Amino acid sequence: MTRTKTNQILLLNPPGIKMYFRDYYCAKVSKANYYYHPVDLVYLSGTLAEFGEVFVIDAIAENISTEICTKQITNLKPNVIVFLSSAPSYAEDMTFIGGLKKTLPYCKIIATGDIFRDFRENALTENPFLDAILLDFSTDDILTYLKNPSNEIIPNIIYRTSNKIIGGKEKHGNGEWDVPLPLWENFNLKAYHFPFAQRKPFASILTDFGCPYSCDFCPVSTLGFKLRPVTDVISELKILNSLGVKELYIRDQTFGANKTRTHQLLDAICDSDFKFSFTVLSRTDVLDDALLNKMKKTGCHTVMIGIESANDEILQKHKKAIKTSETYHAIKKIKKAGIKVGGFFMLGFPGETEESIIKTSKLACELPLDFASFNIVSPRFGTTFRNNAIDAGLIDSENFEAESSESMPIWKHQKISNKTLLSLKRKAVRKFYLRPKYIIRRISSVSTIYEVTNLVKEGITIIKKNIK
Repeated sequence: MTRTKTNQILLLNPPGIKMYFRDYYCAKVSKANYYYHPVDLVYLSGTLAEFGEVFVIDAIAENISTEICTKQITNLKPNVIVFLSSAPSYAEDMTFIGGLKKTLPYCKIIATGDIFRDFRENALTENPFLDAILLDFSTDDILTYLKNPSNEIIPNIIYRTSNKIIGGKEKHGNGEWDVPLPLWENFNLKAYHFPFAQRKPFASILTDFGCPYSCDFCPVSTLGFKLRPVTDVISELKILNSLGVKELYIRDQTFGANKTRTHQLLDAICDSDFKFSFTVLSRTDVLDDALLNKMKKTGCHTVMIGIESANDEILQKHKKAIKTSETYHAIKKIKKAGIKVGGFFMLGFPGETEESIIKTSKLACELPLDFASFNIVSPRFGTTFRNNAIDAGLIDSENFEAESSESMPIWKHQKISNKTLLSLKRKAVRKFYLRPKYIIRRISSVSTIYEVTNLVKEGITIIKKNIK
């Protein structure tokens, strides 16, 4: 399939009964009134622009029903659809895409998402309406497939020919990530919401791909690690600035992992005289005073860090390699720099007890955190943790029901019942967010109307989901 003026490529985030996050190979369900941009589709938009005209439908963000979404796609008549799927939405997605193929039989349909990294060729065997699978959105391997599907093995592509399925291996690489600039004008920026944003509209960006750390429960740790050239990031920020974007969610899995390059990036942002405010994800062991002060100066107002557990033995076992004692010190440094801190916590590791979960909940309240996210441990696709759990007989290889923070695990020989685990999670949320001192501190910290609106919506959602 060579490029012609008639090539129309649709990047699709399908409709769903829940607010599924399907992107970056890390499936989950939105726990409140927030939804950020699917970065897979954002960065594929620039890559695929070389092949034809690119369109975007994000049915989740724009709350588009199955019926209306089908009608929009049918009217568009694309000859290529690249769609996101995920473990929690897989059954829904296959039903929807199967119906599309009947309506558009000559459209080439390419799937991408966490579940395909494990299912691979089996996904094509079980779903004859799929033409191909993309295993890494950071490469241009999809162009090789679209331009010249010649029965040869293509890295990161599994595709169907007339009589067989050809599977390329995952090949992520390390070093530089040189990706064409995304077509941000094709995304409805007003449709996305972020709980930590101080202003709107906001955009989700990547200044790198993958992660250099090896936490075994995180799928991004298996994707290699590549840095975008600083000049490319600045060019993307210029586009966003021209579109009126005021807020950024920098979705690098560990902002500051390459300290020299991070300083260069922050310096370049300052020199460009942008006025963005932003949130980042990072680790406690990479943030020093010099970096934090520069982040604050550049516009960073919130850092989200993975604390995970109060049990150092659990952290070491799952290759987090950070001690709880270090976390206290690091958070004090972040707060001293005038930056808010949010913490991610994981509850219910295999073999964990009620006592250790309560200890983690207590730690969350002891730390001077501005936000906390409590998540049930999930055996996510594409992780060493999942593979080890299967090898140890803790889960079945086809178990993908518990693939998000809103699902419950189906561990064999688990010490805590799911009913008790869910109760402990809800108690942890209530204990953290319903403290009078915390409520007063949060209300006094807001500075914009947009923050007030987010705070009210967040509070209502927390009460609805956790007072049960």
